[in-house]
Amino acid sequence: MIKLFRKIRQKLLSESKFSKYLLYAIGESILVVIGILIALQINTWNENNKRKKKEQVLLHELKDNLKSDLRDLDFNILNNGKLTRSNEMIKKALEQKIPYNDSLKSHFGNILGNYLLTENTAAWENLKSTGLDLISNNSLRNGLSYLYSSKYKYIEDLEENLDNPYQWDHLYPQVLKHITLEKLWVSGKPNNYDDLLNDKEFLEVLKMNITTRHFMQSQYEKTKVLVVSLLDQIDGHMKCLDE
Repeated sequence: MIKLFRKIRQKLLSESKFSKYLLYAIGESILVVIGILIALQINTWNENNKRKKKEQVLLHELKDNLKSDLRDLDFNILNNGKLTRSNEMIKKALEQKIPYNDSLKSHFGNILGNYLLTENTAAWENLKSTGLDLISNNSLRNGLSYLYSSKYKYIEDLEENLDNPYQWDHLYPQVLKHITLEKLWVSGKPNNYDDLLNDKEFLEVLKMNITTRHFMQSQYEKTKVLVVSLLDQIDGHMKCLDE
């Protein structure tokens, strides 16, 4: 093609057809510019395609991580709910002076304990090292950033600095003093039920634990709503990328 352009140029010059040569030169320049623009467009398309594929891979990883988190949240919500109900049943029995019966054994065995969220952050850490702007959907990117940088950290702080210390520094000493745990989370029996009925400190510690259990439950449930929403957003965004 280049040789052809040269022959045409040389022919026009040898025939002294300057005006035609000028038009030809302009046309040749335009063709060169068009060629450069096409090459740039192809290069841009290739880069965008590579970036899109990289985003899709990372979105799959994030989706798998969030599904794992969702299972962990469901576990915490279910079992924290059981702890809360057992605490409430013992509180009711003590406040209403209900005579001891074997149906209370499962609840006495299940008033102590708490749960920890074990979120999977592998894909998020990968995204941070790659660059958050890899996620081309602004709403999804902001939602992920809020979940991993704020919400998860808030729950971790509650578990570490509120719930866990209360369990072991306040509730556990009371359980150790008044209850024989035949099997943790399954069965327990008060050492002296009549004394327990009149122990105000035990009841107040139990009330505070119930408050804590309800608060942690609300945080797990709110986080679950956020995770489910992000999974839906990821699915929607991935469909757009496939189009």
